[in-house]
Amino acid sequence: MAAYALEHPIVAVDVVVFRVHQERLEVLLHRRREEPYQGIFALPGVAVRVDETLAKAAQRALSEKIGWPEGLLKCVYFEQLAAFDAIFRDPRGRTVSVAYLALIHQQPEMPPQDIQWKSAIQVASEALPFDHTEIVATAITRLQGKIRYTNIAQAFLPETFRIDELHKVYETILGHELNLANFRIKLLKLDLIELFKVLTEAPTEKGGRPPHLYRFKQDLLATVERDFL
Repeated sequence: MAAYALEHPIVAVDVVVFRVHQERLEVLLHRRREEPYQGIFALPGVAVRVDETLAKAAQRALSEKIGWPEGLLKCVYFEQLAAFDAIFRDPRGRTVSVAYLALIHQQPEMPPQDIQWKSAIQVASEALPFDHTEIVATAITRLQGKIRYTNIAQAFLPETFRIDELHKVYETILGHELNLANFRIKLLKLDLIELFKVLTEAPTEKGGRPPHLYRFKQDLLATVERDFL
């Protein structure tokens, strides 16, 4: 029987962090500090250490490359996205990247100059280093699919919210308008959300109904029976 030397390709993790900000889906990029592609904006990523899981490596990527503290990382929703294994994706050698989708509703303080929030749709059509353009495009497709049959939109919102805030998250991610009245009826009928509080003390226009606060009925990640949009 022939003997083969065991090769050791590098396993890396790249993280696609999304937020909804000012009616725009944005992705987080950092300026690379070293070659290859030194000085170019890319997704935060690290090589996986022998003593850590992929999920821990994803958190470390945001800690080391973005500077996010542990407290903020606890507020981030992480989900494994896909493996990217093109033979020549990394000029340094054979590297397989396991990409993660990360969603956040908090708005961290203004990032330093070497960190940027950019339009995800715009980034998905740009030439990012490695295969990061493909990774971002894949993450957008995943998010647009899952928002149709899960409560993943919860990751972009505080615990309680107005229905128009939730509605805007859906419109921003899907990229088209949704009838607000029908949207509210569907989500209540499917038991995805529930009324939490009526803000009777809040000022309203004359004759208008007081603002209602809602919340999701289940924790992330819950599914519904069908695509409800």
